[in-house]
Amino acid sequence: MADRTIRDDLRAGSPARRGPSSPDMRPTWWARLRAALLADRLDRELEAGVTATPGSLIAVHGARLASARERELLRAALHLVMHDALVGHPQLSARVPVQTAEVRRAADVISDILDRLDSPDPARVRGMARLRILLSDGRGPLYRAGSGSLVAALRGVLAAL
Repeated sequence: MADRTIRDDLRAGSPARRGPSSPDMRPTWWARLRAALLADRLDRELEAGVTATPGSLIAVHGARLASARERELLRAALHLVMHDALVGHPQLSARVPVQTAEVRRAADVISDILDRLDSPDPARVRGMARLRILLSDGRGPLYRAGSGSLVAALRGVLAAL
């Protein structure tokens, strides 16, 4: 069903497929909602290097990732990771505890990523997608011991940004 939804957005005349000459280039609320619901899958496609066709759900998602608001949200999430590693994870919290020692070892790379997110230069969508994947994957190196190198994953994020 999700594939049908994506194909619908590619259909000529779709409101989400307005061209650059269109006075209203903003995708419809429906396209934005569907892109948000499929965000995990779209993050993985962007991280893998899939090219976004104008008006497609992946393009809508990519535009959101490139926004200042998304940069601020990811920056805040990364600050929270650092806080949890340095101060401690709250006892009564629904958040998955981070690998404290790994986060502390990666503090310099995290600081570089935070500086990059603070920079006025635009961040590349692929790097934003990689960061979202790292922060949301409860089985990844940020949250689980033995599932890869956190420093290497963060360096990959920084290079992609």
